[in-house]
Amino acid sequence: MQDGSIGILSIGSLQIPPRPEVVTALMEEKNREEPNFKRIAKLITVDVGLSAAMIKAVNSAAFGLDRKLASVPQALHLLGLKQVTSIATALVVRNMSGGRSSASLERFWDSAEKVALICARIAKQLRVPADEAYSYGLFHNCGIPMLMQHFPSYKDALTAANREEGKSFTACEEAGVGTNHSAVGYFLARSWNLPNELCQAILRHHELEVFDVTKVEDHMLNYIGIGHLAEHVHHLSARNGEDIEWSKFEDAVLKHFGLSDEDYQDIVEGRLAG
Repeated sequence: MQDGSIGILSIGSLQIPPRPEVVTALMEEKNREEPNFKRIAKLITVDVGLSAAMIKAVNSAAFGLDRKLASVPQALHLLGLKQVTSIATALVVRNMSGGRSSASLERFWDSAEKVALICARIAKQLRVPADEAYSYGLFHNCGIPMLMQHFPSYKDALTAANREEGKSFTACEEAGVGTNHSAVGYFLARSWNLPNELCQAILRHHELEVFDVTKVEDHMLNYIGIGHLAEHVHHLSARNGEDIEWSKFEDAVLKHFGLSDEDYQDIVEGRLAG
């Protein structure tokens, strides 16, 4: 699906939320030649939720610290501005979409955080920028909670999409509600001025054919491939069941990264050498 064809999707009933002030301020600082870390720390520390999210991320297993950190400035130093901005934006999206209003949405956001951390770990193993992979992991499914809020029948469409072997994930969603989470996530990411390559990866991450298109840039395929690997690893660890979406993308992803069966097993086990 290309950018120009998105208009056929019935997204008119969805209101894309504006980018909030705290995220705007963080992005402004990130884009300066010399970001003001004191201002950034102040922006975060006045928000208990943001502060907790930063501390939680930096103390996760993905960073492998010998001791736990307890201050926002320390977390900022280790995370870097890209990841700090991504975490802040994701938390705001979570709050806007009623992340704590239902058990299903709470599970979604918990899963998104875990998948993002797995994306960062796999990216390091594959020598791909980990902060960008982390951002993709957080945002690639951000259209799902918006659709769950706006369409009572979307949960059934999502269940069908997760079980359908012979049909694309987004086609199942469109059959149920007339749109899909990739398109909605793309519009959300674009409206908040996230990097274009990230927006495009969000839009196309359920399109298997992108791995056969010569004009698609490698870094976008890296996002998509790492995302499918991370979802699969999370699926195995959290559910230990069949992963229909990975069965569609496995060959293309392994070929893209040049991974052998042994490399793949090492990634699943979290111990790729090198």
